[in-house]
Amino acid sequence: MRKLTVYSWPLCVLIASGCGDDSSSSDNDNTSNDSGYPGYDSSTPVTPTTIPTPTITPVPTGSNTSPVPIVDAGGPGPSTGSEDASVGDAGERDASAALDAGSALDGSIEDASVDAGDADAADAAPFPPAAQLEYASLPEGFTAWHWARGIDDPRGIAVDSAGTVLVVSRQNSSVVALWDDNGDGVSGTNERATIGSAPGIQHGIALNGGYLYVSSSSTVYRFVYDPDHNDLGSGIAVVTGIPEGGQHSSRTLLFDDTFFYVSVGSATNVDEGPGRSAIRRFPINELDSSTPLDFESGELFADGLRNEVGLALDGNNQVWGVENGRDDLQRTDLGGDIHLRNPGEELNLFSEPGLFYGYPYCWSEGDLGDAGLGAGTQWADPDNTTHNDDWCRDPENVVPPQLVLKAHTAPLDILFYKSGNFPSGYVGDAIITLHGSWNRPVDDAVGYKVVRVPFGANGLPSGSAETLLEYNGEGDRPVGDAAIASQWPIRPVALAELADGTLLVTSDESNEIIAIAYRP
Repeated sequence: MRKLTVYSWPLCVLIASGCGDDSSSSDNDNTSNDSGYPGYDSSTPVTPTTIPTPTITPVPTGSNTSPVPIVDAGGPGPSTGSEDASVGDAGERDASAALDAGSALDGSIEDASVDAGDADAADAAPFPPAAQLEYASLPEGFTAWHWARGIDDPRGIAVDSAGTVLVVSRQNSSVVALWDDNGDGVSGTNERATIGSAPGIQHGIALNGGYLYVSSSSTVYRFVYDPDHNDLGSGIAVVTGIPEGGQHSSRTLLFDDTFFYVSVGSATNVDEGPGRSAIRRFPINELDSSTPLDFESGELFADGLRNEVGLALDGNNQVWGVENGRDDLQRTDLGGDIHLRNPGEELNLFSEPGLFYGYPYCWSEGDLGDAGLGAGTQWADPDNTTHNDDWCRDPENVVPPQLVLKAHTAPLDILFYKSGNFPSGYVGDAIITLHGSWNRPVDDAVGYKVVRVPFGANGLPSGSAETLLEYNGEGDRPVGDAAIASQWPIRPVALAELADGTLLVTSDESNEIIAIAYRP
């Protein structure tokens, strides 16, 4: 196995939280995450009873000596990690929703107030004032609004070449097309149509070569795509035999120029061995076979990935992913119950095929305090008896993450921002959705936001995560069901970018698509 260098990065960015508390671990969100590039990808408006004073938390910077920067975009207190499809992991706690979420220029949040980006922000499409996203905190110059409401359980999202937005409604096992013909900045109820369905489709979506691809937990379906919003009829199965059952049922889809990738999460919190929790890939031309491809016949592109819900291509056509780590982590020699801050959620680079990334034998340190060796350090999982810490730290055995996020923030998608509306310093940076924790105390929830990870000219992270969109009150989410329902029901899942650079974010709990744009 090729050795991978572990980098030291500047100090973790702190946003209303302590430095060591920004690693996110697993994805127990019965929601999947689908980055959906190159096929990217609401409910009734809520009238809040009390409106907290909007505040934008300044983002301090510094320098971190940890092997891998620990990213914190969150509220006070320790973070936790998993967002799996079942209560035993993270994310959506409804077993029926057992899914998970689909340029290397440096820049910082502070740039937003002075850099107008590649496009003239004044030319950005307007939106009705009533659509403004309540209780939202964003960097100076940015705004967020309800782009489309009333979408039942939206997950993966894609955008076609004409600007039509396609989103998977997990609740209805269907694909909804949305548009904005009148140019008011939102997709109204008369600007959408259900265009396709297939048994059990719930997360993955991608466009490629005139076809639309969507996934259920066991099957990838393909439709001949019609950009005129017409019914796509009956699709055909092109990949079958994907392992079903267990805690993670989302299947993320991704295309590059040559291959089609399918990601599958683990069956349990900690499986007995690797194999299922992996990414397989198929030559695109093999999808034209007269018979469906068996999933196990695909090339094992990456193994040892507990739940790599979000996949994306960077500007160099390299595959990246975000992973949800295990839940309920305990190791007597490291302090006993260490699950609140460990393991860190991972940002992984798949630089070459066939490498192993650790699960279920190893996990990435988030924050172990004085007992730790630094964020991203590999440790042996206490549930295995065959591999020790030294084995896990040998880069000939395990590829460590490029960066870790706060435990249990449950990253579900990643997108590399292209150009257009945001300040130019954002071009080539990674945008990541954090669906939110379940394996933490309710009064210390973490995640529920969208963050940006700056990338340097070398194509690697150049700093820790910075918040792009979050709740503007104390902590990452209001405490108590009534407060959550009226103030911040946002659980980000998947990402897409419109041609003008507007960022779209699906939120499955609030049944909507949120838009984010820079408008100084």
